[in-house]
Amino acid sequence: MKTLLFCLAFHIFSLSMYAQQSSCNCTIVLEKLIKKVETEYPGFTVKTRERFPYEELTKNLISKAKNVDGLDCGKILKMYTDFFRDPHLWVGSNGTPFSSNSGGNSESVTFDIRDFQDKVKMTKDVLEGVWSTEGYKIGIKKLSENEYTGFIINAKSMLWRAGDIKFKLFRDSSFEYALLDRSKKNGRYKIYKEGILFMDEVGVALIKEVPLPLVSVAQQKEKLREIAGFYFKKLSTKTSILKLPSFEYQHLKEIDELILQNRTNIEESENLIIDLRGNPGGTTDAYQKLLPYISGKSVRNTGAEFLATQTYINNLLVYKNSLDKNTSTEGIDKQIDKLRGNLGSFVNFTDTGKPVYIEQIEPAAKSPRNIVVLADKATGSSAEYFLFIAKQSKKVKVIGKPSYGALDYGNAYLVDFGCPGYQVFMPTYRAMRLPDYPIDNIGIQPDLYMDSSVKDWVEFALRYLEE
Repeated sequence: MKTLLFCLAFHIFSLSMYAQQSSCNCTIVLEKLIKKVETEYPGFTVKTRERFPYEELTKNLISKAKNVDGLDCGKILKMYTDFFRDPHLWVGSNGTPFSSNSGGNSESVTFDIRDFQDKVKMTKDVLEGVWSTEGYKIGIKKLSENEYTGFIINAKSMLWRAGDIKFKLFRDSSFEYALLDRSKKNGRYKIYKEGILFMDEVGVALIKEVPLPLVSVAQQKEKLREIAGFYFKKLSTKTSILKLPSFEYQHLKEIDELILQNRTNIEESENLIIDLRGNPGGTTDAYQKLLPYISGKSVRNTGAEFLATQTYINNLLVYKNSLDKNTSTEGIDKQIDKLRGNLGSFVNFTDTGKPVYIEQIEPAAKSPRNIVVLADKATGSSAEYFLFIAKQSKKVKVIGKPSYGALDYGNAYLVDFGCPGYQVFMPTYRAMRLPDYPIDNIGIQPDLYMDSSVKDWVEFALRYLEE
């Protein structure tokens, strides 16, 4: 069975207006969260074996919750989930986790959108104009020879209003970006002729809408793909590189197409570098087409025990109902039946019920002789499971730094727990390799550690493979 492992890369977040208007006061929210975690979190029993620290924490937090609301309540809720030290367990509002940061000051400008759009229609300035990115439409206005301001025109998030300043750009290609809690992050930006503005340190790409760039949508899409980092290319006559910065669901088709389009090149490469640096995970489906090139005839997978809860059953039912009518649901139906018959207990969906199950792999007729996988501290979740599998192959070496460490409890879902606007992101299973082989907060260890003196990891891997 392929386990779905959801990523955990989110912007930090302050309490939403919707949550502030909830009928639940902070004490009620905390009590409901505690009940949800105590009854449905697969790691609760193990992580509270020493009852005194846990009971003291909950007692103190309940006492504090009586006198706070709004943003301070979010911090208390976060302190509770932080106790478990599980990267797949967090509490938030409207889909994003709470932050312990105090945030920054809010800045805004007054503008007339029609007047602004009319003025920038004919501008020759590459930065001035109307731009869009996921969830935002932003105007960029030149303030001086050295500074531009990016202000909200409209936003999906209730935390941002028209006129709020989202970022500032400076002539030296540096930026100051306001995160959701208004705290600032600095970095460098790049502007591309395809009408794309990219701020690397915050992972934000904006597309210019007014004035329209003189390129096609296809050209823009190709450039965005390049910026995002999904690519395959030859580094030498012997060595190629495949860059996969994410295994999230929205990239599944893109990954499959990338591998398919370069199938011949992959097969004929003597050496292959798979770059997973910064990959936060997503789903194990994302790398299935790579397994025939990196694995032997079988892979030893660690089993998992799922905590049978009505919440998990409901999530499976939603997933089942979302499937195409021609898709078989026999497997899901069996899982739901098994969960219903064992509510409150752990169940194993494999036929053997053993802590390890063997997955048979049909090796590719032709594949690289040597493979290097690059990984760093930002390589997490399902990307870490790829490392776990890859290290079983005799021809694979993992080079880099220990990965993120989020793999002991997984298949997490974002669920409500009784107070409008609030959700908890919580795993549904525990890995059966525990307690012998923990990975959370430790990470998958590389075969070859990259110290800070190595500036170009790709160049290092190339020399390692070819010298």
